Amino acid sequence: MASQGYRDWLNAGRPYTLIRPAKAVQAALRGYGLTVYDYPNDAHLQANTPEDHTPFSVTGWPGPNKRWKARALDVMPRSGSATHRKENADIARQLIRDRDAGVDGAMWIKYINWTDENGTCRQERWMDAARPLARTTRSSTDKGHIHISGRSDVDDDDRADGYDPMARLQGRDYSVADSQLIANAERGITALVAGTDPVQFDFPWNEQASEGFPNPLRQMTAKLDTLIAAAAADETRDVAAVAAINSLVATIQTGGASISAEPIIAAIEAVRAQTHAEVVQLQQELAAARAENQELRAALQAANAGRQPDSLSAE
Repeated sequence: MASQGYRDWLNAGRPYTLIRPAKAVQAALRGYGLTVYDYPNDAHLQANTPEDHTPFSVTGWPGPNKRWKARALDVMPRSGSATHRKENADIARQLIRDRDAGVDGAMWIKYINWTDENGTCRQERWMDAARPLARTTRSSTDKGHIHISGRSDVDDDDRADGYDPMARLQGRDYSVADSQLIANAERGITALVAGTDPVQFDFPWNEQASEGFPNPLRQMTAKLDTLIAAAAADETRDVAAVAAINSLVATIQTGGASISAEPIIAAIEAVRAQTHAEVVQLQQELAAARAENQELRAALQAANAGRQPDSLSAE
């Protein structure tokens, strides 16, 4: 027997609106030639317990669904071939990975039903109010496609605008928002300036972050400090050595022998000059690195302010 919601819907003139994030993901997947259904069939419409394909669903979470908003998609395989079944399963896996990771474009998803290459059908659910990224898995009988149901509180959510799970699956992600690019840049600059390792962040900002990021500014400063300390120690030793040599020469000359301290002192001075040159070079490199760091800070501040810094050319 059909529900009261169905009868109310008929009396209201069959109003139907697909929520914004579902519409965005549907458009993205259809762009790859995939069939993505949203409108409910008669079985959906006349079910005793109408679910998320219908604009009068009673299975809303975390709150009741608004009438007359639908919030479900069915992503169909291109055919029944093994290749296309695998593609369908891989799309589901990408959606699951993104939802687990808190990717903005996937945060509207409440649960996904999907079928793997072996025919095993599962439901992946993110329905823990205290832990929005926590996922539970259970079996499902909704086989042969990907069913995506949306939360009740995301009807006009714009975070899925531009989200492209197929591009992400293929390694071509064009869905990163400007705000996320700025945040990633800020993390990178913070790592350079503060000496932190970007691997600690949820989204490493450079390809090397998985292996740790050596901070060149801090490394250069540490090397310079070591050289300056060594030079200071050398200076102390040099002064003592020159005094000892002069004393030795004076003693020898008192005994009537002939000796000159100049070659020995010249050798010491040469070593001292070389050390001094290395310190000066490192100081210059450090100054250049700090200047570059200031330019990066200026660029970041300009990006946050929504304008382009004067020192950068428009392309």
